[in-house]
Amino acid sequence: MSGTEDDPVVLKNFLGHKKDITSVKFHPEELKVATSSLDKSFIVYNFNNNSRCNRYVGHTEAINDIDYAPSGELVATASQDRTVRVWVPKVRGESLGFRAHTSAVRSVQFSSDGKELITSSNDKVIKLWKIHQRRFLTSYVGHTHWVHCVRFSPDNRLIVSCSEDKSIKLWDVAAGQCIRTITELKGPATYVDFHPSGGAIGTANTDGSVKIYELRTGSLHQYYKAHTDVVNKISYHPNGNFMITASEDSTIKILDILEGRPIYTLKGHTGGISSVSFSPDGSYFASGGRDKELLIWESNLEQHDTRRSQIKRSSVETEEIEKELKSLQFEDETEGSDELFKNKDRESKHELLVS
Repeated sequence: MSGTEDDPVVLKNFLGHKKDITSVKFHPEELKVATSSLDKSFIVYNFNNNSRCNRYVGHTEAINDIDYAPSGELVATASQDRTVRVWVPKVRGESLGFRAHTSAVRSVQFSSDGKELITSSNDKVIKLWKIHQRRFLTSYVGHTHWVHCVRFSPDNRLIVSCSEDKSIKLWDVAAGQCIRTITELKGPATYVDFHPSGGAIGTANTDGSVKIYELRTGSLHQYYKAHTDVVNKISYHPNGNFMITASEDSTIKILDILEGRPIYTLKGHTGGISSVSFSPDGSYFASGGRDKELLIWESNLEQHDTRRSQIKRSSVETEEIEKELKSLQFEDETEGSDELFKNKDRESKHELLVS
């Protein structure tokens, strides 16, 4: 596709990790991105100025996932060494570690109030933790294989998980019970997350597809054959209108969820892309993967929403004008003339052109 000034564009690129980047996450308030890696470390990059980047070490094996607390004052990491660490990401990088599972920990996430952590593991178990007390609260058991990912709903009342057992499970946090299982997957989902509204679930899948399910019914709402290889991660835009996807086919896709179609295919990495994440306001997104490189992109998606709004407004105005013209009645004041004005139906066509 031909590029325009409104297309997503790479602003900065960073190197620092010695092995693959496994996860990327924006700071909730500052222009910083934290990346985890197979090299057992995580790095916090500041891309707003030329400030130094800080590397943090403490895990004895690869780090699979990383997340910022809503306050931005803590970082949680999940590792192959079976532990979860909660860090104070200052220069010294102090952390508290606890043995979370009996096998590799695959994912970790803070609740939206910052009080709890949810983790998933190769031991087939999901666990809920009280952060400041480092206290285990409860387990969610039901998957029969590795649990690749687990995520809180926006209101923290539900969690969703995906597993190597080819199922997606929805859990009631307070009750500790599975309330729905989706098993129509052709292959395992690698990642799962809630739509910002909380009304849908998106999945990244090993068959190259991306799916969106309605939360209320569990039915498939949207299907995208987005990639030619495994989709590793998805990230919803904060306004819920878009989704970005990262794949082993070395491309990033941007999906317009409102229109139900892909609008961009982006290339910038030289290997498989393991992670993508939007910034809190959606102005930027970050990507990282096998080439050990972090890319910071300017999304420019507000321009797409603006064009959509303009077209919608124009369409509404045209319909109103046509209704008004059809309602007009003209009196015949000229002898022998049947009518002075005939209002013919007209069609107004609008096309959204995205290169």
